[in-house]
Amino acid sequence: MKDLILKFLSRTALSRDPSPIRVISNYLLSLPPDKDILSLAAGSPAPVTFPIESMSVNLKSGENLKIEGAAMAAALQYNRTIGQVGILDFWSKIIEEMQPYPGPERQTIVTTGAEFGSYLALNALIDDGDSVLIANPVYPPMLLKSRAMSANVVSVLEDPVVGGLCPRNLRATLESWPDAKRKPKVLIVCPTGSNPSGANIPEKHRQEIYDIVCEHDLLIIEDDPYYFINYGKPLKTFLHYDSEGRVIRLDSLSKVLCPGFRLGFCTAPPKLVTYMERHYSVSLLNSCNLSQTVAGAYFEKVGIAGFKEHTQEITQYYKSQRDAIISALDLHMADLATWIVPEAGMFVWLKLKDIEDASSFAELAMDNGVAFVPGSAFVTEDVKSPYLRLAFSLVPEKQLEEAVMRLASSIRESTNVASIARYGA
Repeated sequence: MKDLILKFLSRTALSRDPSPIRVISNYLLSLPPDKDILSLAAGSPAPVTFPIESMSVNLKSGENLKIEGAAMAAALQYNRTIGQVGILDFWSKIIEEMQPYPGPERQTIVTTGAEFGSYLALNALIDDGDSVLIANPVYPPMLLKSRAMSANVVSVLEDPVVGGLCPRNLRATLESWPDAKRKPKVLIVCPTGSNPSGANIPEKHRQEIYDIVCEHDLLIIEDDPYYFINYGKPLKTFLHYDSEGRVIRLDSLSKVLCPGFRLGFCTAPPKLVTYMERHYSVSLLNSCNLSQTVAGAYFEKVGIAGFKEHTQEITQYYKSQRDAIISALDLHMADLATWIVPEAGMFVWLKLKDIEDASSFAELAMDNGVAFVPGSAFVTEDVKSPYLRLAFSLVPEKQLEEAVMRLASSIRESTNVASIARYGA
């Protein structure tokens, strides 16, 4: 079972040989600092030439992260492709405490955001013409990445009642799959606070989806950047159910620390991580070492308990934002649209009642001082959509009602113009 992943690897992945220079560099970088080796192997610049000597990062708590001396020199240097030891150790503890899993061994690699992690994973798995299953509505970059790899993207509708990927629809898609066509390799899911719908896949559906995946011999890419921004009880991850080594889990620090770090994690079967690392070693070499150092220093300062407290605080912040925009929608748009209150994440997914294509008034809304993303951006087909996505993360809570009022005004103005055009003044 430990080599289950081998049959899923793409021809591109299998063609990747390890970089001989990075093999030596990664080994040297994994040695303890007191190891007596005079390296004539690494083509790394001399730290004495770096113009930056130290760094001081002030936290909002009033505490300070001081990075200097050997730690600063290391932060400014190349590092292991797989990531710094300290940050990987910390994240492995997060995985063990919050997302315990059974089954075969896993390995984690630091990625340049979960976005790049999904690209590495897909590149290691998808050949031209392979099929990928993805929830509909879908996060656009995931769709675009899959199509760029010449994948056949097949959408599976979310559950119209409870939200999230619908296991009944997934089973129907797989059981009706044409015999002459290769079965899909991968199912891509955003299980918590799905972007754009804001829905969580219920736990009973997660177990059922995992069982279907095992039955039909697929892998799961679990893209879960909103795991820590969940407004209800913590949910078991797909990794938690993974007794067979089928889950490739993507985590992100963008939503819980800051996106400027460009840091994420991919936890997957070791053989897959090996091929992802080979790809990484001849493209980006490693994720930003300075970001890893600052994030690692923060984790060391606050510990597991402090990190959990921080995620609880930001969850409460976004919950207040969500409640504010839902109140504004109830007040100003009940006659114009329908929506489901998001269970996690940063988005509300609206369905307009009298407009078939939300993109038809996007420019008008912008002129009126409010922006949104039309629903047509989140579907796998080139069709009109009455849906639109509202992000409530960035606009201050006191201005969310004003944003909704501008949106409502734009919708009414658009429908009035359409009525005049259709029936005359």
